[in-house]
Amino acid sequence: MKRSKVLIILAVLAALALGRFHRAVYMSFRNMTVKSYEIPEKDTWSGGKMYRNVRYSEVSPSDYLDLYLPENSEGGEKPRLFVIIHGGGFVSGDSTSRQAQLMYRFFRDRGYACASIHYRLAQEAAFPAGVEDCKAAVRYLRANADKYGYNADQITVFGESAGGYLALMCSVTGDDEFNSVPFIGQTDSHNPSSKIDILVDYYGYTDITGLDKDLKAIGLPRIVYTVANYWMIGKMEGYEDFASYWFRKNVSEMSESERNVVDPYYYIGKNKDIVTDLAVWMVHGDCDLTIPYLSSARLYDCLSGVTGQDDIYFRLEQGMGHASDPLYSDEILSEMDDFIRGHLS
Repeated sequence: MKRSKVLIILAVLAALALGRFHRAVYMSFRNMTVKSYEIPEKDTWSGGKMYRNVRYSEVSPSDYLDLYLPENSEGGEKPRLFVIIHGGGFVSGDSTSRQAQLMYRFFRDRGYACASIHYRLAQEAAFPAGVEDCKAAVRYLRANADKYGYNADQITVFGESAGGYLALMCSVTGDDEFNSVPFIGQTDSHNPSSKIDILVDYYGYTDITGLDKDLKAIGLPRIVYTVANYWMIGKMEGYEDFASYWFRKNVSEMSESERNVVDPYYYIGKNKDIVTDLAVWMVHGDCDLTIPYLSSARLYDCLSGVTGQDDIYFRLEQGMGHASDPLYSDEILSEMDDFIRGHLS
């Protein structure tokens, strides 16, 4: 049995043991019974070219990406660029993680050039390494658009879970922020912008201080959360949560100025001129046992006050958990595709 299923079963038992927490029992059972999609073990895509393990920076062997280039669309137009940032609590995952595959397998068949990024995980390097790696990858991709043959004038970036944090930080920070990692080929005269035009945030870790209040608000006891996420908690090395391990300091012990450095909301307020030009698509399951959906609801409220209602969409999926496969259904991804194309000029 898969580790995730075992943990969910244990979470169900913990919720049942607590008796009165009916919502926790419901959420745990929905996670345990959610449908899984089959992904072929071998990628035999024949719709274009695949470039695996493309190095975008020489800072670390972890700085690589996979690039999928479909044949040119009708009329000879170059494919648009869709960038994928995997999740994994900042401690696991890579460019071929399950959710990354669900995304690039769909969007490359829809005519997008898909780049799936890997970055330095927390075990290798603390914050802001992952943010700087992803921004370097975006600059590399924009700088090499002609070489590979895609259109990078406007870039869509997708991130899920911890990758949602990275995608959001890339989207709301400027070229003068988190730019110390050079991409391969970068020079003073050859260093394009890391600007993101469309953000797709899937159940992202976006509120660094909201977990406990959200668990209480949705009726999820801490012990159920702990059991459901035990695989990640075991990698925290004594820190209070997975992000604190990456930050190398507990968020609860940070000063305001220290929190500002790592808090996406700080940059949203600071860089409103950047956020104003951003289009945002968000998805979250209401039975998420890892990142409660309320964090995405708050982010939607915050961003919609800057972007405007026409440029942001939040889809809350009933009965879905963290990284549930049906969040990547053809129906949802097709709707997302329509949103993206509607914001490309």
